[in-house]
Amino acid sequence: MTQKLYDQLINSPRGMSTAAMRDVLLPLILGQETDGILYWIGKDLARQFPVATPGDLSLLTHQLGLGDLRLTSSHNTTMTWELSGPVITERLALQKEATSFTLEAGFLAKQVEFQTSKVTEATVLEKKKDTVVILTESQAVTEEGEVELVTFIQPQAAATPAAAQPAPTPKAAKSPRAQRRAEKLAAKEAKKAAKRAAKEAKRQAKAK
Repeated sequence: MTQKLYDQLINSPRGMSTAAMRDVLLPLILGQETDGILYWIGKDLARQFPVATPGDLSLLTHQLGLGDLRLTSSHNTTMTWELSGPVITERLALQKEATSFTLEAGFLAKQVEFQTSKVTEATVLEKKKDTVVILTESQAVTEEGEVELVTFIQPQAAATPAAAQPAPTPKAAKSPRAQRRAEKLAAKEAKKAAKRAAKEAKRQAKAK
Protein backbone atom coordinates (compact mmCIF):
# COMPACT_ATOMS: atom_id res chain seq x y z
CA MET A 1 0.00 0.00 0.00
CA THR A 2 1.36 3.38 -0.98
CA GLN A 3 1.33 6.42 1.30
CA LYS A 4 -1.17 8.14 -1.02
CA LEU A 5 -3.58 5.21 -0.88
CA TYR A 6 -3.22 4.97 2.90
CA ASP A 7 -3.88 8.70 3.32
CA GLN A 8 -7.04 8.41 1.23
CA LEU A 9 -8.37 5.35 3.01
CA ILE A 10 -7.66 6.56 6.56
CA ASN A 11 -9.97 9.52 5.91
CA SER A 12 -12.61 7.50 4.09
CA PRO A 13 -16.26 8.29 4.91
CA ARG A 14 -16.76 4.51 4.87
CA GLY A 15 -14.10 3.89 7.50
CA MET A 16 -10.70 2.47 6.62
CA SER A 17 -11.59 -1.20 7.25
CA THR A 18 -14.61 -1.13 4.91
CA ALA A 19 -12.79 0.89 2.27
CA ALA A 20 -9.74 -1.39 2.34
CA MET A 21 -11.91 -4.51 2.13
CA ARG A 22 -13.81 -3.26 -0.92
CA ASP A 23 -11.06 -1.55 -2.90
CA VAL A 24 -7.88 -3.34 -1.81
CA LEU A 25 -8.51 -6.84 -0.46
CA LEU A 26 -11.33 -7.98 -2.76
CA PRO A 27 -9.47 -7.06 -5.96
CA LEU A 28 -6.39 -8.84 -4.60
CA ILE A 29 -8.39 -11.97 -3.82
CA LEU A 30 -10.55 -12.03 -6.95
CA GLY A 31 -7.92 -10.83 -9.42
CA GLN A 32 -9.08 -10.76 -13.04
CA GLU A 33 -12.49 -12.13 -12.02
CA THR A 34 -13.26 -9.12 -9.79
CA ASP A 35 -15.85 -7.48 -12.03
CA GLY A 36 -17.75 -10.66 -12.85
CA ILE A 37 -17.88 -12.01 -9.30
CA LEU A 38 -18.86 -8.64 -7.79
CA TYR A 39 -21.72 -8.37 -10.30
CA TRP A 40 -23.25 -11.59 -8.98
CA ILE A 41 -22.54 -10.62 -5.39
CA GLY A 42 -24.53 -7.45 -6.09
CA LYS A 43 -27.45 -9.54 -7.28
CA ASP A 44 -27.27 -11.69 -4.16
CA LEU A 45 -27.25 -8.54 -2.03
CA ALA A 46 -30.45 -7.40 -3.75
CA ARG A 47 -32.05 -10.75 -2.95
CA GLN A 48 -31.47 -10.07 0.74
CA PHE A 49 -33.04 -6.59 0.63
CA PRO A 50 -35.61 -6.40 -2.21
CA VAL A 51 -37.51 -3.09 -2.35
CA ALA A 52 -40.66 -2.17 -4.26
CA THR A 53 -40.00 1.34 -5.64
CA PRO A 54 -37.17 3.45 -7.08
CA GLY A 55 -37.52 5.78 -4.08
CA ASP A 56 -37.02 2.90 -1.64
CA LEU A 57 -34.09 1.74 -3.77
CA SER A 58 -32.40 5.14 -3.49
CA LEU A 59 -32.82 5.12 0.29
CA LEU A 60 -31.55 1.55 0.65
CA THR A 61 -28.55 2.18 -1.62
CA HIS A 62 -27.51 5.10 0.58
CA GLN A 63 -28.01 3.08 3.77
CA LEU A 64 -25.84 0.26 2.42
CA GLY A 65 -23.03 2.74 1.84
CA LEU A 66 -23.08 2.32 -1.95
CA GLY A 67 -23.61 6.01 -2.69
CA ASP A 68 -26.45 8.40 -3.48
CA LEU A 69 -28.63 6.88 -6.20
CA ARG A 70 -30.79 8.86 -8.63
CA LEU A 71 -32.94 7.67 -11.51
CA THR A 72 -32.19 10.13 -14.34
CA SER A 73 -34.24 8.66 -17.19
CA SER A 74 -36.63 5.82 -17.97
CA HIS A 75 -37.64 4.72 -21.49
CA ASN A 76 -39.65 1.55 -22.10
CA THR A 77 -37.29 -1.22 -21.00
CA THR A 78 -34.24 0.90 -20.07
CA MET A 79 -33.42 3.05 -17.06
CA THR A 80 -30.40 5.27 -16.49
CA TRP A 81 -29.13 5.75 -12.95
CA GLU A 82 -26.48 7.97 -11.39
CA LEU A 83 -24.45 7.18 -8.30
CA SER A 84 -22.80 10.11 -6.56
CA GLY A 85 -21.86 11.38 -3.11
CA PRO A 86 -18.73 11.31 -0.92
CA VAL A 87 -18.27 7.53 -1.22
CA ILE A 88 -18.32 7.63 -5.02
CA THR A 89 -16.02 10.66 -5.21
CA GLU A 90 -13.54 8.96 -2.89
CA ARG A 91 -13.59 5.64 -4.75
CA LEU A 92 -13.10 7.29 -8.12
CA ALA A 93 -10.17 9.27 -6.73
CA LEU A 94 -8.36 6.03 -5.80
CA GLN A 95 -8.03 4.52 -9.27
CA LYS A 96 -10.77 5.81 -11.55
CA GLU A 97 -10.46 3.30 -14.38
CA ALA A 98 -9.60 0.30 -12.22
CA THR A 99 -12.24 0.89 -9.51
CA SER A 100 -15.06 -1.61 -9.92
CA PHE A 101 -18.73 -0.66 -9.73
CA THR A 102 -20.11 -3.96 -11.00
CA LEU A 103 -21.41 -4.84 -7.52
CA GLU A 104 -23.62 -1.74 -7.73
CA ALA A 105 -24.63 -2.68 -11.28
CA GLY A 106 -25.63 -6.20 -10.26
CA PHE A 107 -27.51 -4.82 -7.26
CA LEU A 108 -29.49 -2.42 -9.48
CA ALA A 109 -30.15 -5.07 -12.11
CA LYS A 110 -31.77 -7.43 -9.63
CA GLN A 111 -33.74 -4.71 -7.84
CA VAL A 112 -35.19 -3.47 -11.15
CA GLU A 113 -35.93 -7.07 -12.12
CA PHE A 114 -37.94 -7.53 -8.93
CA GLN A 115 -39.79 -4.24 -9.42
CA THR A 116 -40.66 -4.75 -13.10
CA SER A 117 -41.03 -8.56 -13.09
CA LYS A 118 -38.79 -8.63 -16.17
CA VAL A 119 -35.34 -10.20 -16.46
CA THR A 120 -32.88 -7.31 -16.20
CA GLU A 121 -29.15 -6.78 -16.63
CA ALA A 122 -27.03 -3.68 -15.99
CA THR A 123 -23.95 -2.05 -17.45
CA VAL A 124 -21.63 0.62 -16.08
CA LEU A 125 -21.79 3.23 -18.84
CA GLU A 126 -19.48 5.96 -17.60
CA LYS A 127 -17.25 6.98 -14.73
CA LYS A 128 -17.02 10.73 -14.34
CA LYS A 129 -15.06 12.73 -11.77
CA ASP A 130 -17.63 12.26 -9.04
CA THR A 131 -20.44 10.29 -10.68
CA VAL A 132 -20.99 6.80 -12.04
CA VAL A 133 -23.67 6.20 -14.70
CA ILE A 134 -25.34 2.77 -14.82
CA LEU A 135 -27.83 1.54 -17.42
CA THR A 136 -30.37 -1.20 -16.63
CA GLU A 137 -32.01 -3.03 -19.53
CA SER A 138 -35.04 -5.29 -19.10
CA GLN A 139 -36.35 -7.89 -21.53
CA ALA A 140 -39.43 -6.72 -23.41
CA VAL A 141 -41.13 -10.02 -22.60
CA THR A 142 -40.29 -12.28 -19.68
CA GLU A 143 -41.82 -15.74 -19.33
CA GLU A 144 -43.58 -16.68 -16.13
CA GLY A 145 -41.19 -18.18 -13.60
CA GLU A 146 -38.07 -16.46 -14.93
CA VAL A 147 -38.19 -13.82 -12.21
CA GLU A 148 -37.92 -14.92 -8.59
CA LEU A 149 -40.79 -14.19 -6.23
CA VAL A 150 -39.74 -12.04 -3.28
CA THR A 151 -41.27 -10.31 -0.31
CA PHE A 152 -40.33 -6.64 -0.39
CA ILE A 153 -38.87 -5.01 2.69
CA GLN A 154 -39.92 -1.54 3.81
CA PRO A 155 -36.81 0.61 4.38
CA GLN A 156 -37.07 3.46 6.82
CA ALA A 157 -34.98 6.46 7.74
CA ALA A 158 -32.68 6.02 10.73
CA ALA A 159 -34.18 7.23 13.99
CA THR A 160 -33.08 10.66 15.17
CA PRO A 161 -31.83 10.73 18.78
CA ALA A 162 -34.33 12.43 21.05
CA ALA A 163 -33.32 15.91 22.13
CA ALA A 164 -32.33 16.33 25.73
CA GLN A 165 -35.07 17.52 28.03
CA PRO A 166 -34.89 21.12 29.33
CA ALA A 167 -32.93 21.51 32.51
CA PRO A 168 -35.17 21.73 35.59
CA THR A 169 -35.77 25.16 37.06
CA PRO A 170 -33.47 25.77 40.04
CA LYS A 171 -35.39 25.47 43.30
CA ALA A 172 -33.71 28.59 44.67
CA ALA A 173 -35.25 30.77 41.94
CA LYS A 174 -38.35 31.90 43.82
CA SER A 175 -38.87 35.45 42.50
CA PRO A 176 -40.68 36.01 39.15
CA ARG A 177 -37.54 37.62 37.65
CA ALA A 178 -35.33 34.73 38.74
CA GLN A 179 -37.98 32.30 37.50
CA ARG A 180 -38.02 33.89 34.03
CA ARG A 181 -34.23 33.93 33.92
CA ALA A 182 -34.12 30.24 34.80
CA GLU A 183 -36.71 29.42 32.13
CA LYS A 184 -34.75 31.31 29.47
CA LEU A 185 -31.57 29.47 30.49
CA ALA A 186 -33.35 26.12 30.35
CA ALA A 187 -34.78 26.90 26.88
CA LYS A 188 -31.33 27.94 25.66
CA GLU A 189 -29.75 24.73 26.93
CA ALA A 190 -32.53 22.65 25.35
CA LYS A 191 -31.93 24.36 22.01
CA LYS A 192 -28.22 23.62 22.22
CA ALA A 193 -28.93 19.99 23.09
CA ALA A 194 -31.29 19.64 20.12
CA LYS A 195 -28.62 21.04 17.77
CA ARG A 196 -26.04 18.60 19.17
CA ALA A 197 -28.45 15.69 18.71
CA ALA A 198 -29.23 16.68 15.12
CA LYS A 199 -25.51 17.06 14.34
CA GLU A 200 -24.76 13.63 15.80
CA ALA A 201 -27.60 12.04 13.82
CA LYS A 202 -26.24 13.59 10.64
CA ARG A 203 -22.75 12.32 11.45
CA GLN A 204 -24.02 8.79 12.04
CA ALA A 205 -26.02 8.85 8.81
CA LYS A 206 -22.91 9.85 6.86
CA ALA A 207 -20.89 7.11 8.61
CA LYS A 208 -23.33 4.53 7.40
